Amino acid sequence: MCLSCWKNTQKKIILLREWKTCDLEASAWLNLSSCSINCPENQRVTMMLFHLLFMSLVCSGVSVENYGKYFITAFPENIAYYHPQESSNTLQMTAFYDDTLVSITINHTNVYNDTLQSGQTKIVHFPKYIEQYRFTKSLFLVKVNSTEKIVVLWLSKRGDSVQSNFVQPLRNLGKWYSIPFINYNQMMASLYNMSDQLAPDNWRYNSFRLIVINAEHTVNFITVQSISPDGQKTFNITLKPYELYQIQTNGSNVKLYSSAIMAVLLTHPCVETTGCDCNMVVSHVLPQNLWGDTFVVPSLKNLNTAWLQVTNTTKIRLNGRNIKTQESNSSELIPFPDLKRASQFISASNEVSIRLISPGLVLELIPETMFAACYLVQINSTEGEAVIIAETASKNSVYIDGKVLKSTDWKPIPNSNYSSISVSLNGMHVIWHPTSKIGVYRFEKMESGIPYGSPAIVLNEDPDRDGCVADSAQFITTTDVMTWPQSHHYCLNISYQLSTPSSEMAQKELTSFLQNNGSHGYLWIGLRRSLSTLEWYWQKGNDSEYSVSYTKWADGHPDKPWKALCAAVSQDANKEFSWKSMSCCTKLRPICYKQGKYFNDMTFNTLYDQFSITYPKVCSSCQNS
Repeated sequence: MCLSCWKNTQKKIILLREWKTCDLEASAWLNLSSCSINCPENQRVTMMLFHLLFMSLVCSGVSVENYGKYFITAFPENIAYYHPQESSNTLQMTAFYDDTLVSITINHTNVYNDTLQSGQTKIVHFPKYIEQYRFTKSLFLVKVNSTEKIVVLWLSKRGDSVQSNFVQPLRNLGKWYSIPFINYNQMMASLYNMSDQLAPDNWRYNSFRLIVINAEHTVNFITVQSISPDGQKTFNITLKPYELYQIQTNGSNVKLYSSAIMAVLLTHPCVETTGCDCNMVVSHVLPQNLWGDTFVVPSLKNLNTAWLQVTNTTKIRLNGRNIKTQESNSSELIPFPDLKRASQFISASNEVSIRLISPGLVLELIPETMFAACYLVQINSTEGEAVIIAETASKNSVYIDGKVLKSTDWKPIPNSNYSSISVSLNGMHVIWHPTSKIGVYRFEKMESGIPYGSPAIVLNEDPDRDGCVADSAQFITTTDVMTWPQSHHYCLNISYQLSTPSSEMAQKELTSFLQNNGSHGYLWIGLRRSLSTLEWYWQKGNDSEYSVSYTKWADGHPDKPWKALCAAVSQDANKEFSWKSMSCCTKLRPICYKQGKYFNDMTFNTLYDQFSITYPKVCSSCQNS
């Protein structure tokens, strides 16, 4: 059966590579999970590894946008489930489109339905028993579905122990995860000048946990490889649809391979901090297909000590010099004191996952390949900050909502073309750049001063001249020919306007449409001369814009005013889609344009609606049954 599956799979791979598809349907069609079921036990891991290798080849360049329609997550234990102070576990769901229906499911039971309008955020509170404190399987995870794209922010709080992160949509989850052991003992020993000893409470620091969530409506076969100084252990887990399993890492490096998509949370309920207190930490682990080899480590206010945790065998370079050769499965943390001065650029000799570690903080870093054009930043306190990383040459073009960020506080990042800045914020904001990709992190502080946070929510990867695109611009044309004035009114009557390629980027957008349209001849655009001054101006809807700074005229154009008062664009690539001036009475087809919808134009509610789940109460001993 294994050999038959292998031969059929080879044929399918050729087709999928040609189709360039990597969604869940493609994975299911490949059907390697059924192959592994019928394989002998010693061949199952090999089949899973091949499945993952295939998906990494086909799915290179997958989207990293963090909004979507399908989400799945869980709430780990915060400090201790028996702690007398009540915990608060919430999801903050923000809609971008009117009449977005959102539903929440727990244990295969629908517990919440609501309709959100554009810019509205709903905070949903979950009961205490949703916390995962047992090392066993459980159905008490949270599944969020919506009819339109939303973002979901995860927040857990018990006293001064606070953690928050965005929930990745299902399309950003994976089947292959590698989680190195966090050597918290090494860090605490260094802090207390105990270089030749281990910090006290050794077992407590080693008891980091993994919550593994089956994110699909299918049985998930998961292989767990646990590597420690005592050797390597391998065991298998079978999870039902939408079931989770919590395991202890016990001082081991862990690798996970699965037959279906899964989410993985690395967590500890109570790690010691410099004040001899403790707080919960949570890292939403990135799958291997989202790893990278260059990173910018953000500089945080009041973060005096920090370390790096790196997966895989790699050489780490800082400021152009090698600072560490990290062996595979090594638990050693890399001291990283340079963050006191500014953000730092580091590179690795191969693709890795990197976490920034500090007492009470575990932060998953985003690789440079996951930088994007615009982000949503949600701050729930009055002492929040956003760390923005932008190319030095274009740093003065960063926007927060509708205003340019004007500041002299930018700091160059050594040995890179980037600079970074920390901006104090509260509430909800869109941070974006019109021409290049940037990186953004969001942080808040506990009462103890310990920071918590995560990368900001990616809304769109691609820069746009007008803002953070929610819905792309649209072009349409018609088979009917008409004069320029008739074309202008035709576009307005269908809620469009004549295309106005008033910049190089806008011309590229128009060119992309014309290339795919495959026609010839000329099309009317929204450029014409004033009858009184003969000055060229853009007709944007019913408004006139006289600042024409960009043009794409063909040789010999524009012609004399008495011959040509209006402009048209060529559909011929050989003519470089150039413009030609013509008599406005010439009959051509119009090219109509509708401006995209932009996140930065949205109004976000600052007074959030709140809702508490009233799922039927269950006994604590039944929670994980």
